[in-house]
Amino acid sequence: MALNEGKTSKLAGTRAYNQSMKKPNIYTLRIVGSHPNKLTLERMAVYLAELAKLMGEKDQVHFDKLSTGSAALKAWTEDEAAPRVSKRLSLAIAQSNQAPKDALIALVRINELLIQDGTRGELKDPSGAVIYPFPGGKKSAPAKEITLEQESTITGQVIKIGGRDDTIPVLVKDSDGREYNCTIMGTQLAKEISSHYLGDPIELTGKGKWKRTSSGRWELLQLNVKSWSPLCGDWDEAYASMEAIGLGWADVPDVEDYLSGLRKGH
Repeated sequence: MALNEGKTSKLAGTRAYNQSMKKPNIYTLRIVGSHPNKLTLERMAVYLAELAKLMGEKDQVHFDKLSTGSAALKAWTEDEAAPRVSKRLSLAIAQSNQAPKDALIALVRINELLIQDGTRGELKDPSGAVIYPFPGGKKSAPAKEITLEQESTITGQVIKIGGRDDTIPVLVKDSDGREYNCTIMGTQLAKEISSHYLGDPIELTGKGKWKRTSSGRWELLQLNVKSWSPLCGDWDEAYASMEAIGLGWADVPDVEDYLSGLRKGH
């Protein structure tokens, strides 16, 4: 009996020690539908990096463990930092204007990771309550790459032009900084367009070759320029033209009565 009592006493002491060492203020990022055995070390590091950005207080927030079942990443915060972490999370979850920008970005980024992994997630507070569900979702299949040709028009500044035959290469940059490779068909047209080299933006029209990438974006691969036109830079003239469209309405005493009469055929 003395031996059994010794073992029981030792076991009770171990349990008491483990309970005393339990981490405080634990937050859990649960990846629903995933399993620790399927979560690679590299992928876990990516999730933890975003969780760290979400919680903040980098010197007082620590990794605890990866729980079994659905992969659950646990992190705990020291008592001193706990109120600040709680407030930070509350502001981010509420999408408050006072929320730190990096915390808001981390929320979005975690959901993007879940989408990539075809799963969803949830963030739990120390009481175990879900304070933010991540919808995640199934990873969409990449779009099929296709190319097509059609009449197209682009606007931009001529930043490079040159060539010695009837097809003159020209590079055009638009207002967003995108660059387009173009080919001018004919030397006369090239002379006209070359006069706008590094000048004001112009409009170029011709047959364009487009490609839809696997991400679903359309990119202009080539434009065979057949014509061009200057852009209107006289805003006073443009405003005057718009005002001219409305001339005559100022002489109508009651516009509503006038329109009502038109509808009735008067």
